Amino acid sequence: MLNVTVLATGSTGNCYTLTNGEAVIMLDCGLTFKKLHRLANFQLPTAIFVTHEHGDHAKAVKDYLKRGVEVYMTNGTKFALAVHKHHRLHCISPILCMVHIGNIKIEAFRTFHDAEEPCGFIIEDNDDRVLYLTDAREVPPLEGKFTKLLIEANHSEVEIKERMAQGTLDIKQCKRIMDSHLSVEQVLDFLEKTDLSKIKEIWLIHLSGRHGNGEYFKELVEAMTGKTVYVANNEIEER
Repeated sequence: MLNVTVLATGSTGNCYTLTNGEAVIMLDCGLTFKKLHRLANFQLPTAIFVTHEHGDHAKAVKDYLKRGVEVYMTNGTKFALAVHKHHRLHCISPILCMVHIGNIKIEAFRTFHDAEEPCGFIIEDNDDRVLYLTDAREVPPLEGKFTKLLIEANHSEVEIKERMAQGTLDIKQCKRIMDSHLSVEQVLDFLEKTDLSKIKEIWLIHLSGRHGNGEYFKELVEAMTGKTVYVANNEIEER
């Protein structure tokens, strides 16, 4: 079983861990090493998988490398971060790439964001198959059934368009948000088209501090799916 812990989420920093009791997989490391190490009870992860180079997802990469942690990212992310050659740094392809950490398998897939070579991850063991998708313009085609979802629900597209029409939001900034982050409407569309028969829990992550309404988004997803839904926040949550 892969247990989910939210260490940080949102525009100020993102970091999540999955563990089966033996290995600990960290997904993104977007706070300072000092803060993340404290949030993780001063335990180093077995490996870190980074989605893209933006600071709120990759801030602590170099510090974790210095401490001997295996770090995985795409070649584009590596160059964007200007990470020098390191024997603990591994470049992965978002196409047909599978990494094994103990009995946990991690597969990367391509996403679309304002970054060099962003990706998402599918993490799997004998009991769970977990989707991690954040900072994406759209949900890419994904095959197979999942048991747990960590999926971005950054904003409500309907609300942003309404506020843009009213002139209460900066149009340029809002268009960037809609072009690079998943809305709750996109999440609902994905869930409607997905086989949810094996889903145990859904985590809504990376909500916008200004444009995300966690309780409302949770109600929408629960009403559609009938599944257990959690809204990630910046207080440590474990499931």
